[in-house]
Amino acid sequence: MTQDTALIPWPPMYRIKKHRLARHVKLKTIDNHCLEIITPVRFNQKHIPKILEENKEWIIKHLAKSRPPTSDVLPDHIIFHALNQRWNIHYMDCQSPLEMIVRPTQELVFVGKAEDKQIYKRKLLHWIRNQARKYLIHELNLISQQTQIPFDTLTIRNQKTRWGSCSADKSISLNYKLIFLPPLLARHVMIHELCHTIYLNHSEQFWNKVAELDPAWRDHRRELRRADQYLPAWI
Repeated sequence: MTQDTALIPWPPMYRIKKHRLARHVKLKTIDNHCLEIITPVRFNQKHIPKILEENKEWIIKHLAKSRPPTSDVLPDHIIFHALNQRWNIHYMDCQSPLEMIVRPTQELVFVGKAEDKQIYKRKLLHWIRNQARKYLIHELNLISQQTQIPFDTLTIRNQKTRWGSCSADKSISLNYKLIFLPPLLARHVMIHELCHTIYLNHSEQFWNKVAELDPAWRDHRRELRRADQYLPAWI
């Protein structure tokens, strides 16, 4: 997998278009890094996940081609939907080594100068991941206590195609980007992974347990397919 295709989230963001003349399902990449699925009018949408998996390689390849290049413009703010926080970012150029100052007024100030803008972004990402780590550790432990479902260890990662995962030894891994999602979506992911500590599959029993803890899980799962909208473009 190339660097570009590794950036494609999975499942991808898509929209369904029913066409009265369609006889078969057709896949098409459209603007905004999105997939369009053209279906016959009476097509059963429960088959969509299977179609996506069967065509995963083609979809990722073509979505990568349609992906706009990463912007070179430095961000002026960050929104952590999970925390209901907005952090404004300021830049103060001067002839000194670049450093980032965190103000209690939810402001980040870069003081100094660096010719390569990636240096700014690396410092910013390091800080974001630390914020995500604190949030996810607290939330997963809280949900674990509320649901009375224990887990072994938690790892925070930059997963390319998953929001989370769980191993047979009840070790959970969560994507740091969950901090950008609305609280209910982030909670849904954590409930999903906690349920995997009981059922390491997607059986009927697994989904029944998820539904018990997250009654709106179908809506949340559907929304996750469009979660790209909450992520900063430069991420």
